[in-house]
Amino acid sequence: MNTYTIETPTLGTLTDFFALHPDPVDVARRLPILRENIASGRVRLENVLILRSERGVEGTALISAAPQVPVFPRFRPDVAPEGVTALALALRDRAEPGRELVLQDDLAPLDAAPVEAAGWVLQDEHVMYETDLQARSHPLVPDAVEGGAELRERPDIAALMSTLGHADWEWAEGWTLVALPNTSRQPIALGAFGPSTRPGWANLNMIGAHPGARGQGIGTRLHAHLLARAAESFSMHGGGTEAENHAMRRIFEKNGSRHVATQMYFRPARLLS
Repeated sequence: MNTYTIETPTLGTLTDFFALHPDPVDVARRLPILRENIASGRVRLENVLILRSERGVEGTALISAAPQVPVFPRFRPDVAPEGVTALALALRDRAEPGRELVLQDDLAPLDAAPVEAAGWVLQDEHVMYETDLQARSHPLVPDAVEGGAELRERPDIAALMSTLGHADWEWAEGWTLVALPNTSRQPIALGAFGPSTRPGWANLNMIGAHPGARGQGIGTRLHAHLLARAAESFSMHGGGTEAENHAMRRIFEKNGSRHVATQMYFRPARLLS
Protein backbone atom coordinates (compact mmCIF):
# COMPACT_ATOMS: atom_id res chain seq x y z
CA MET A 1 0.00 0.00 0.00
CA ASN A 2 1.38 3.40 -0.99
CA THR A 3 1.88 6.25 1.48
CA TYR A 4 0.89 9.61 0.02
CA THR A 5 2.30 13.00 0.89
CA ILE A 6 1.47 16.48 -0.35
CA GLU A 7 4.46 18.64 -1.18
CA THR A 8 4.99 22.21 -2.31
CA PRO A 9 8.03 22.56 -4.59
CA THR A 10 10.70 25.18 -4.25
CA LEU A 11 11.73 27.31 -7.19
CA GLY A 12 14.62 24.91 -7.64
CA THR A 13 12.39 21.81 -7.75
CA LEU A 14 9.58 23.31 -9.79
CA THR A 15 10.33 20.89 -12.60
CA ASP A 16 8.75 18.16 -10.45
CA PHE A 17 5.39 19.82 -11.06
CA PHE A 18 5.70 18.85 -14.73
CA ALA A 19 6.81 15.25 -14.10
CA LEU A 20 3.51 13.89 -15.47
CA HIS A 21 3.32 16.11 -18.56
CA PRO A 22 3.77 13.92 -21.65
CA ASP A 23 5.10 16.63 -23.98
CA PRO A 24 8.64 17.93 -23.26
CA VAL A 25 8.17 20.76 -25.76
CA ASP A 26 5.07 21.93 -23.92
CA VAL A 27 6.91 21.67 -20.60
CA ALA A 28 9.74 23.81 -21.96
CA ARG A 29 7.15 26.45 -22.83
CA ARG A 30 5.15 26.26 -19.61
CA LEU A 31 7.97 26.13 -17.04
CA PRO A 32 9.33 29.65 -17.68
CA ILE A 33 5.80 31.03 -17.63
CA LEU A 34 5.11 29.41 -14.26
CA ARG A 35 8.41 30.70 -12.86
CA GLU A 36 7.55 34.20 -14.06
CA ASN A 37 4.05 34.05 -12.57
CA ILE A 38 5.46 32.95 -9.21
CA ALA A 39 8.13 35.67 -9.27
CA SER A 40 5.51 38.33 -10.04
CA GLY A 41 3.12 37.08 -7.36
CA ARG A 42 0.45 36.00 -9.82
CA VAL A 43 0.86 32.43 -8.54
CA ARG A 44 1.64 31.59 -4.92
CA LEU A 45 4.19 28.82 -4.57
CA GLU A 46 2.17 27.23 -1.76
CA ASN A 47 -0.66 26.73 -4.27
CA VAL A 48 1.50 24.49 -6.43
CA LEU A 49 0.81 20.98 -5.08
CA ILE A 50 2.56 17.69 -5.76
CA LEU A 51 1.18 14.32 -4.67
CA ARG A 52 4.00 11.88 -4.06
CA SER A 53 4.30 8.24 -3.02
CA GLU A 54 7.03 5.63 -2.95
CA ARG A 55 6.58 5.39 -6.74
CA GLY A 56 7.35 9.08 -7.25
CA VAL A 57 5.03 11.83 -8.44
CA GLU A 58 1.43 10.58 -8.49
CA GLY A 59 -0.42 13.83 -9.10
CA THR A 60 -0.13 17.60 -9.41
CA ALA A 61 -2.47 20.58 -9.11
CA LEU A 62 -2.24 24.35 -9.38
CA ILE A 63 -4.66 26.71 -7.65
CA SER A 64 -4.90 29.81 -9.81
CA ALA A 65 -4.92 33.28 -8.29
CA ALA A 66 -8.26 33.85 -10.06
CA PRO A 67 -10.98 32.16 -7.95
CA GLN A 68 -13.24 31.64 -10.98
CA VAL A 69 -10.66 29.36 -12.61
CA PRO A 70 -11.28 25.70 -11.69
CA VAL A 71 -8.52 23.39 -10.51
CA PHE A 72 -7.63 20.68 -13.05
CA PRO A 73 -5.55 18.08 -11.17
CA ARG A 74 -3.33 15.76 -13.18
CA PHE A 75 -2.71 12.17 -12.04
CA ARG A 76 -0.81 9.11 -13.14
CA PRO A 77 -3.21 6.92 -15.15
CA ASP A 78 -2.80 4.10 -12.61
CA VAL A 79 -3.07 6.24 -9.48
CA ALA A 80 -4.91 4.52 -6.65
CA PRO A 81 -8.21 6.02 -5.42
CA GLU A 82 -6.52 6.80 -2.10
CA GLY A 83 -4.08 9.05 -3.92
CA VAL A 84 -6.87 10.95 -5.66
CA THR A 85 -8.59 11.45 -2.31
CA ALA A 86 -5.39 12.73 -0.71
CA LEU A 87 -4.85 15.44 -3.33
CA ALA A 88 -8.55 16.33 -3.49
CA LEU A 89 -8.56 16.73 0.31
CA ALA A 90 -5.54 19.06 0.16
CA LEU A 91 -7.26 21.11 -2.52
CA ARG A 92 -10.47 21.37 -0.51
CA ASP A 93 -8.50 22.63 2.48
CA ARG A 94 -6.51 25.21 0.48
CA ALA A 95 -8.94 26.48 -2.14
CA GLU A 96 -11.51 29.23 -1.63
CA PRO A 97 -15.08 28.05 -0.83
CA GLY A 98 -16.35 28.80 -4.34
CA ARG A 99 -13.54 27.09 -6.24
CA GLU A 100 -14.48 24.25 -8.58
CA LEU A 101 -12.47 21.08 -9.11
CA VAL A 102 -12.59 19.40 -12.52
CA LEU A 103 -11.60 15.87 -13.45
CA GLN A 104 -10.78 15.74 -17.17
CA ASP A 105 -10.38 12.34 -18.76
CA ASP A 106 -7.02 13.06 -20.41
CA LEU A 107 -5.62 14.28 -17.07
CA ALA A 108 -7.29 12.12 -14.45
CA PRO A 109 -9.42 8.99 -13.99
CA LEU A 110 -13.11 9.88 -14.32
CA ASP A 111 -14.10 8.39 -10.99
CA ALA A 112 -16.21 10.58 -8.72
CA ALA A 113 -16.00 8.42 -5.60
CA PRO A 114 -12.43 9.29 -4.49
CA VAL A 115 -13.12 13.01 -4.93
CA GLU A 116 -16.42 12.80 -3.08
CA ALA A 117 -14.60 10.99 -0.26
CA ALA A 118 -12.55 14.19 0.17
CA GLY A 119 -15.64 16.34 0.70
CA TRP A 120 -16.50 17.40 -2.85
CA VAL A 121 -19.90 16.98 -4.53
CA LEU A 122 -20.31 16.13 -8.21
CA GLN A 123 -22.32 18.89 -9.93
CA ASP A 124 -22.39 17.90 -13.58
CA GLU A 125 -20.51 16.30 -16.46
CA HIS A 126 -19.43 18.15 -19.58
CA VAL A 127 -18.08 17.09 -22.97
CA MET A 128 -15.58 19.33 -24.77
CA TYR A 129 -15.21 19.76 -28.52
CA GLU A 130 -12.72 21.45 -30.83
CA THR A 131 -13.26 22.62 -34.40
CA ASP A 132 -10.53 23.28 -36.95
CA LEU A 133 -12.07 26.32 -38.60
CA GLN A 134 -9.79 26.05 -41.63
CA ALA A 135 -10.36 22.34 -42.31
CA ARG A 136 -13.78 22.74 -43.91
CA SER A 137 -16.19 25.49 -44.86
CA HIS A 138 -19.50 26.03 -43.10
CA PRO A 139 -22.58 27.56 -44.74
CA LEU A 140 -23.71 31.05 -43.82
CA VAL A 141 -27.40 31.76 -43.24
CA PRO A 142 -28.19 34.44 -45.87
CA ASP A 143 -30.86 36.25 -43.85
CA ALA A 144 -28.99 36.21 -40.52
CA VAL A 145 -28.98 39.56 -38.69
CA GLU A 146 -25.78 40.56 -36.93
CA GLY A 147 -24.82 43.37 -34.62
CA GLY A 148 -23.54 44.44 -31.24
CA ALA A 149 -25.06 46.24 -28.28
CA GLU A 150 -27.62 48.01 -30.47
CA LEU A 151 -29.01 44.68 -31.73
CA ARG A 152 -29.22 43.39 -28.17
CA GLU A 153 -31.46 46.35 -27.27
CA ARG A 154 -34.03 45.71 -29.99
CA PRO A 155 -37.39 44.87 -28.35
CA ASP A 156 -37.88 41.65 -30.32
CA ILE A 157 -34.35 40.48 -29.49
CA ALA A 158 -34.78 41.39 -25.83
CA ALA A 159 -38.07 39.47 -25.76
CA LEU A 160 -36.45 36.35 -27.23
CA MET A 161 -33.57 36.65 -24.74
CA SER A 162 -36.15 36.65 -21.95
CA THR A 163 -38.00 33.66 -23.42
CA LEU A 164 -34.70 31.74 -23.57
CA GLY A 165 -33.87 32.57 -19.94
CA HIS A 166 -31.02 34.92 -20.85
CA ALA A 167 -32.56 38.29 -20.04
CA ASP A 168 -29.33 39.30 -18.30
CA TRP A 169 -27.09 38.46 -21.29
CA GLU A 170 -24.90 41.43 -22.19
CA TRP A 171 -22.95 42.07 -25.35
CA ALA A 172 -19.18 42.04 -24.76
CA GLU A 173 -16.52 44.02 -26.58
CA GLY A 174 -15.25 42.13 -29.64
CA TRP A 175 -18.31 39.87 -29.85
CA THR A 176 -20.98 39.73 -32.55
CA LEU A 177 -24.59 38.84 -31.79
CA VAL A 178 -26.39 36.78 -34.46
CA ALA A 179 -30.15 36.40 -34.87
CA LEU A 180 -31.84 34.00 -37.28
CA PRO A 181 -35.32 35.10 -38.39
CA ASN A 182 -38.36 33.10 -39.47
CA THR A 183 -40.30 33.75 -42.66
CA SER A 184 -42.06 36.65 -40.91
CA ARG A 185 -38.68 38.22 -40.12
CA GLN A 186 -39.12 37.60 -36.40
CA PRO A 187 -35.99 36.34 -34.56
CA ILE A 188 -36.29 32.69 -33.57
CA ALA A 189 -32.66 31.78 -32.68
CA LEU A 190 -29.76 33.66 -31.13
CA GLY A 191 -26.03 33.04 -30.92
CA ALA A 192 -22.81 34.99 -30.63
CA PHE A 193 -19.14 34.65 -31.47
CA GLY A 194 -16.00 36.38 -30.29
CA PRO A 195 -12.40 35.96 -29.19
CA SER A 196 -11.16 33.39 -26.71
CA THR A 197 -8.37 33.97 -24.21
CA ARG A 198 -6.25 31.65 -26.39
CA PRO A 199 -4.64 33.39 -29.37
CA GLY A 200 -6.19 32.23 -32.63
CA TRP A 201 -9.16 30.57 -30.91
CA ALA A 202 -12.80 31.66 -31.06
CA ASN A 203 -15.59 31.24 -28.54
CA LEU A 204 -19.20 30.66 -29.53
CA ASN A 205 -22.33 31.11 -27.46
CA MET A 206 -25.35 29.15 -28.65
CA ILE A 207 -27.83 31.28 -26.72
CA GLY A 208 -30.76 29.23 -27.99
CA ALA A 209 -33.74 28.77 -30.27
CA HIS A 210 -37.36 29.61 -29.53
CA PRO A 211 -39.15 26.51 -28.16
CA GLY A 212 -41.57 26.57 -31.11
CA ALA A 213 -38.69 26.45 -33.60
CA ARG A 214 -36.76 23.53 -32.13
CA GLY A 215 -36.41 20.19 -33.87
CA GLN A 216 -36.21 21.81 -37.31
CA GLY A 217 -32.42 22.03 -37.72
CA ILE A 218 -32.25 25.70 -36.76
CA GLY A 219 -29.57 24.99 -34.11
CA THR A 220 -27.34 23.24 -36.66
CA ARG A 221 -27.72 26.15 -39.09
CA LEU A 222 -26.96 28.71 -36.38
CA HIS A 223 -23.90 26.81 -35.18
CA ALA A 224 -22.59 26.47 -38.75
CA HIS A 225 -23.10 30.19 -39.34
CA LEU A 226 -21.19 31.07 -36.16
CA LEU A 227 -18.33 28.77 -37.20
CA ALA A 228 -18.22 30.30 -40.68
CA ARG A 229 -18.06 33.83 -39.31
CA ALA A 230 -15.49 32.87 -36.67
CA ALA A 231 -13.31 31.29 -39.39
CA GLU A 232 -12.86 34.74 -40.93
CA SER A 233 -10.71 35.80 -37.96
CA PHE A 234 -9.72 32.65 -36.08
CA SER A 235 -8.21 29.26 -36.83
CA MET A 236 -9.76 27.12 -34.06
CA HIS A 237 -12.84 26.93 -31.87
CA GLY A 238 -13.20 25.20 -28.53
CA GLY A 239 -16.50 24.66 -26.76
CA GLY A 240 -18.56 22.23 -24.76
CA THR A 241 -21.94 21.25 -23.40
CA GLU A 242 -23.49 19.07 -20.72
CA ALA A 243 -22.88 15.39 -21.32
CA GLU A 244 -26.64 14.74 -21.37
CA ASN A 245 -27.30 17.46 -23.97
CA HIS A 246 -27.47 15.02 -26.86
CA ALA A 247 -29.06 17.57 -29.20
CA MET A 248 -26.07 19.92 -28.90
CA ARG A 249 -23.65 17.04 -29.18
CA ARG A 250 -25.27 16.05 -32.49
CA ILE A 251 -24.90 19.65 -33.69
CA PHE A 252 -21.18 19.62 -32.85
CA GLU A 253 -20.69 16.35 -34.71
CA LYS A 254 -22.74 17.40 -37.77
CA ASN A 255 -20.59 20.50 -38.13
CA GLY A 256 -17.26 18.68 -37.92
CA SER A 257 -16.33 19.38 -34.30
CA ARG A 258 -14.20 16.75 -32.60
CA HIS A 259 -14.88 15.41 -29.10
CA VAL A 260 -11.62 15.93 -27.19
CA ALA A 261 -12.43 15.55 -23.49
CA THR A 262 -15.03 14.66 -20.88
CA GLN A 263 -15.09 16.56 -17.59
CA MET A 264 -16.64 16.10 -14.14
CA TYR A 265 -17.29 19.30 -12.17
CA PHE A 266 -17.23 19.28 -8.37
CA ARG A 267 -17.89 21.86 -5.65
CA PRO A 268 -16.99 21.63 -1.96
CA ALA A 269 -19.70 19.92 0.06
CA ARG A 270 -19.66 22.70 2.65
CA LEU A 271 -21.23 25.06 0.11
CA LEU A 272 -24.30 22.85 -0.05
CA SER A 273 -24.89 22.45 3.67
